[in-house]
Amino acid sequence: MERLLQFSLERTRVIRLMYMEPEGTLRQVNATVISYDQHKVEVVTTRSPRPLTIPREAILSADFRRGDDGQ
Repeated sequence: MERLLQFSLERTRVIRLMYMEPEGTLRQVNATVISYDQHKVEVVTTRSPRPLTIPREAILSADFRRGDDGQ
């Protein structure tokens, strides 16, 4: 997961994230990482220009966006 977060941040590329909201709802977003540290990840999703902050422990998986092979 670390590698994909770094990839998105350095290359301004969209990745797919799966995370759990505090009330237990699973969410999947296509987003570009704008910053991250050990505690949180800040992203801009493809649906909204507003930054979204996700606690690092809430992220369940990260993957390349459909059709992207990371080149």
